[in-house]
Amino acid sequence: MVPNLGATLPALLDALGHVGIGVTIIADRGRGFERIYVNGPAAALLGYTVDEVQAHPLLDTIAPEQRELVTQLSASFRAGQPVPPALEFLAVRKDGSTLPVELALGSVRIPDGLAYVMVIRDVSLHQQTQLSLLEADRIGLVGALAAGFAHEINNPLTSILLNLRSLRRQLTAGLPFAAQPAAMRCVDDVNTGAERIASNVRALQTLATRSGIAPIDLAGVVSSALRLAAPSLEARAHVIRQIFPVRRVLGEESRIGQAVLAMLLFSSSGFDTEIANSSNRIVVSVEQRDDDVVLEVSDNGRDLTPEETLHAFDPFYRSSARGAGVGVGLGVARSVAATLGGEVTLAPRPEGGAVITMRLRAMPP
Repeated sequence: MVPNLGATLPALLDALGHVGIGVTIIADRGRGFERIYVNGPAAALLGYTVDEVQAHPLLDTIAPEQRELVTQLSASFRAGQPVPPALEFLAVRKDGSTLPVELALGSVRIPDGLAYVMVIRDVSLHQQTQLSLLEADRIGLVGALAAGFAHEINNPLTSILLNLRSLRRQLTAGLPFAAQPAAMRCVDDVNTGAERIASNVRALQTLATRSGIAPIDLAGVVSSALRLAAPSLEARAHVIRQIFPVRRVLGEESRIGQAVLAMLLFSSSGFDTEIANSSNRIVVSVEQRDDDVVLEVSDNGRDLTPEETLHAFDPFYRSSARGAGVGVGLGVARSVAATLGGEVTLAPRPEGGAVITMRLRAMPP
């Protein structure tokens, strides 16, 4: 006999509270947010008791600069825009201090609106205990090694580039004119290779280091992500870049870079790694469309299945064809875009393959 799942919900919520997992349930009918339920760990995260936080308006616990965004997201979700698996906000605690939090979301339609079940997690740098110790250590170790590796490369690379400039001047002054072109071509080849290494190191440092919210050049972030992903992409398809100057967007560069990489790698996974085909194409475009900055990644790889179209944004979703081995996947891209007031969509390409589109609001000119 199948148990009544509705009757087990209070027990489930109690169990989550007992192990320190913050949970809240919120109803949104377009007339403000109504807290249906909040447990002790969720209230304590903000410095309140359960009774205190229940009596406190929800928007007052969001940083003032993000309240308009929360209201806009609320309206778009009620209108049918997909709800991402997670969002990050800056919460305001009872004592007035702020705290970065991640909301893992589940949603269900109710009369006149939506109800959300949210698991709340502190994502400040000093509170990274939700991963297993081994997994947290592995991720931290890789990040530390990447930062150290980049630093160790940068020091000798700077010396190489400076000496190349000096060598160029000496060759110009000391070589016969007829011998200079061949020598300069060699210097230019070495210089180009060194500059490419330096560019990749900068891109790696940006991705590995969390930063604050700031005006970001999406075209530059995409170019950096393409350099990092080039070994994975170019082994499977010819990459066509159509990147135009665009207005800046407001966001965190490392997070946006993470989202862009997820899109690029999902697209490349649509090609068979065992069969090289000169007709394989991935087209990456960045352009301004009215008040949006739009990144579009399209490919002529395998057709999307209905299941892939439906579940590609689910965290850790894997299909036999697309998305295997590319981290959390498109879910992270949708979460990053939604947190910035944008969106990420996936659709079949009419001629075969897939199109992934990210739209972010442009800053005023």
